[in-house]
Amino acid sequence: MRILLSLAFYFLFFLQLQAQGRKPNIVLIVADDLGVECLSAFGGQSYETPNLDKLARQGMKFSHFFANPYCSPSRAEIITGTYPFHNGVKGLVSTPDNKLFLNPAANIGVASVMKEHGYRSFIAGKWQLSLLKNRDIIKDFGYDSYCCWQIYDEDNIKTNRHYRYTLRTNGVAKKEENKTKYGPDELCDFVIKEIEKSHQKGVPFFAHYSSLLPHWPWVPTPDSQDQTMPKGKNVIPGADLGDKKFLPDMVRYLDKNVGKILDCLQRLKIEDNTIVIFVADNGTDQHDIKSLWNGVVVIGGKGALNDRGTRVPCIVRWTGRVKEGTQCNDLLDLSDLFPTLCDAAGATVKHEIDGRSFYPQLLGMNNKPRDWVFMQIAEGFYIRGKNWIINHEGEIRPVAELHLAPAKNIPRYSPGQIQEVDFLKHQLETLLSEKKIPSDDVTAPNLDTNK
Repeated sequence: MRILLSLAFYFLFFLQLQAQGRKPNIVLIVADDLGVECLSAFGGQSYETPNLDKLARQGMKFSHFFANPYCSPSRAEIITGTYPFHNGVKGLVSTPDNKLFLNPAANIGVASVMKEHGYRSFIAGKWQLSLLKNRDIIKDFGYDSYCCWQIYDEDNIKTNRHYRYTLRTNGVAKKEENKTKYGPDELCDFVIKEIEKSHQKGVPFFAHYSSLLPHWPWVPTPDSQDQTMPKGKNVIPGADLGDKKFLPDMVRYLDKNVGKILDCLQRLKIEDNTIVIFVADNGTDQHDIKSLWNGVVVIGGKGALNDRGTRVPCIVRWTGRVKEGTQCNDLLDLSDLFPTLCDAAGATVKHEIDGRSFYPQLLGMNNKPRDWVFMQIAEGFYIRGKNWIINHEGEIRPVAELHLAPAKNIPRYSPGQIQEVDFLKHQLETLLSEKKIPSDDVTAPNLDTNK
């Protein structure tokens, strides 16, 4: 069922914000290809993330947060608060002849809603909701300023994202010729400068930092001890995977950039009035990436329609408002960010969305949690409850732990056999009966539910 924000909830939150006398700033950080098993705050044991660990200690962790299995549908869901078949971005915006894009004529962005309520919004990093050389539509979704990686140049040649990168800043594309400069640094610095600019103007801001890390090609970061660039076709500019030995360095550098943003908030003395949200766009890369999690090995499952492809970390810090060192085990998905951000900003949502606000959970208030989440790539999808999933092929499976292979399908299911399954079947039928936005160009890189 598509959901409108409760007016009663909104009125309560608005009164709370009035009592504060100021609207909170919001920083949303989205990692690229980072499953829940990668952060030590969630049981990960393979990567060093001291800043994110500290952030988790200072705020609330969400243990069962879900994204779509690939980036474009997830990023569209964050911006619109709607599922892929509702916003039209079911596949990947990935090839130079790709017709798929997030249509601003059919979708309302969260930054647009926040702008109506006095916020200054900006985004940096990965867009991948249109080919920017053909459709530069970022500001159509409410962002006042942006600096994003432009995937293809004017000759339809794929550009690099880490070194000798091409970034598009407010309509102007520029390739960096200095081969020692690191793209993720420039993008993080852009966010920091925009935060400083907003603070100087005295206006609340929505900072959307869509990091390029730790997505392949896996190459040395400026902090890597080994600076040997992997050999292979197009590692620079970026079609090959690189060398996965650099993945831990790239996760560590993502954490470093998070730390730089947190330091900026502290330096400006605005961290107490700034909500920081960290999340990821999909699970860890699927190319034989093995991570240790709670003493067991988890194989990266990006692209797969199961928990390994879709379960991601989520951390929220709001000093003095969100209780430190807490954990919420409710089911949540990326569509829930839109209404949560709007509630925090005191903004009303006047159109239908799929997301449900978890703002009450942040404040320790009672709120009926979700009974299910929904994930999709192309024509493949699944609905997940606490214990069961149903996918696009009608398969019914129990939820399996991250380190285990997906459970086998129940071949002959009879209504009434399992109450949760009957409930999920009804919810899925209702959801799929709603109006859909057609997609012009949908590709399905991987619909393997058995990974």
